[in-house]
Amino acid sequence: MNLPEFERVIYKRNPLVEVVCQLRFPPILKISHQEPVEFQDTIRFKYPLFETTRAQLPSEISQVVQQLGLPLQSDVAYNFKSEDQRWSLSLNKDFIALTTSSYEHYEQFKQRLEEALGIFEAIYKPSFYTRIGLRYQDLIIRSKLGIEDKNWSELIAEHIASELYEANFSSSIQTIVKSLVLKTEIGQINLNHGLVNVKEAQGSSDEIAYLFDADFYTEQKIEGNKDVWNVLNQFNQSAGRLFRWSITDTLHNAMQPQSVESVSVQA
Repeated sequence: MNLPEFERVIYKRNPLVEVVCQLRFPPILKISHQEPVEFQDTIRFKYPLFETTRAQLPSEISQVVQQLGLPLQSDVAYNFKSEDQRWSLSLNKDFIALTTSSYEHYEQFKQRLEEALGIFEAIYKPSFYTRIGLRYQDLIIRSKLGIEDKNWSELIAEHIASELYEANFSSSIQTIVKSLVLKTEIGQINLNHGLVNVKEAQGSSDEIAYLFDADFYTEQKIEGNKDVWNVLNQFNQSAGRLFRWSITDTLHNAMQPQSVESVSVQA
């Protein structure tokens, strides 16, 4: 995949609604058989809120298990959240994940993840990682950007959604769901995008928005902290290029891009 290069910017009107990084590893039974007391004790000042969840079995499997009179068993996941609940660490026997709804820039996210991974690796010593994924979800809401008067064809690149450029029926389109699967040198990108209905505030009417959901991942065997960051740094760079390639200059400027040098970014 050869995307054009663009200057890296940080949007003052940030369209990101969620960013998730998940690292999978060969199962560590210690995690599912013991509560992660040491892990929590080390991270609890940043992530003081705690809860457990269990993965839901598919309904057809659940029915068979119940008919046989067997106990329903599913993997437990431990979730640690920041006080404002904008950051969340999840841990179970075969993955660790960091999720945020308050993404500002990559360096901020990387610092949080580096701290969590360092603690996790010191305690649990995973053999290696079997899958690394980095997912960005951007939601373009025209009313938030003050561009309600702009057509989607003025905001979304034609090579991404040519339907928006069809004069005969573009104004009638209420939803679009499109999927692209792109290969990269180290993995794959699943890009789902299109028009969706959103409700911003209670009691307000629905608004049509444009969603970009880009999931970057590799299933190559990854060993060591350095190799992890080689992969994630490439994913982050590709994510910026892919998003910028997918939008027009009009939308880019409406989000008020700022050069990295003009924003205080600390690793």
